[in-house]
Amino acid sequence: MLTKGLTYEELITSFKKGLRNGNWRKLRFLDKALYRAAIGYAKCGGSIVNGKLVEKLLELAARLKETKGMRIFKRGFEKAVEMLNKGEEKGVFAWAPSLRYWLRDPDYVFWLGKNFSFIKKPLLKKESKKKP
Repeated sequence: MLTKGLTYEELITSFKKGLRNGNWRKLRFLDKALYRAAIGYAKCGGSIVNGKLVEKLLELAARLKETKGMRIFKRGFEKAVEMLNKGEEKGVFAWAPSLRYWLRDPDYVFWLGKNFSFIKKPLLKKESKKKP
């Protein structure tokens, strides 16, 4: 549980940042309602100290502050971890040892996130049995 309270200023700065970068419109209706209610309460009452509520509001504030670069880097990091694990299993690093260093390079991780963001895993089709 968190003991830090959220103030009106902290909530409103995250709200403004979310409006500027377009993340406010991506939130669900109930999340927006909770955030607006918290802003109203903090404006009148001081700060919000309830642990679960602060935790949820901090999560929403993080989503509001998120940038395109952060999302790209997160996707690239997930892809790099996946490639690192598969490379260890299949022995790829025996014949391509520099790949291990590339997967730890932030610029390469960003490149992975940018270039492999639209590649989806192939769907497995069930083989249908033909009727005679």
